[in-house]
Amino acid sequence: MATPSRGDRAEALARDIRQLFKLIGIPEGSHAGGYHISTYGGHVSVSWCAETRFDGETGSLGIDHPDHPMVRLERAATGVMERAMANVLYAAGFTVALVPGVPNRVDVGKERDPEVVVLNGPGFKAWQSG
Repeated sequence: MATPSRGDRAEALARDIRQLFKLIGIPEGSHAGGYHISTYGGHVSVSWCAETRFDGETGSLGIDHPDHPMVRLERAATGVMERAMANVLYAAGFTVALVPGVPNRVDVGKERDPEVVVLNGPGFKAWQSG
C-alpha cells in the first residue's frame, strides 16, 4: 500500500478539523466571521477572522493607528479564539503548535500574525462514533 503524500495527510487533517469544529459549534469562515484552514507542507494552519466589516475596518485603521482600541480589541479577540481552537484540538488528540506573531511597525511587510499549526491528528478520534 502506498504511503499518502504530505499534501494528502494535510487534507485529511483539515477534514478531521472541520468535522470536529462542526460538531462542537465553531463556525467555518464566512461574512459573519469564523475559522479558516490553510494546508501547506503537510501541515495545517488554523486561523480566526472576525466579521468581514469589522475585520476590514480594523485592518485599515491598524495601518496608521495600531494602538487604536478597536484594533486592540480585534487582535485580542482573534488571539483568544485561536487559543481556544488550539485547546479544543489538543483536547481531541491533535498535535498543535502555537507560533507567535512578529509585529513590525517599521516594515509592515515583515509583520506576521500568530498562527495555530496542526502537525498531526489523533490516533483515536473520540468524536467519531463507530
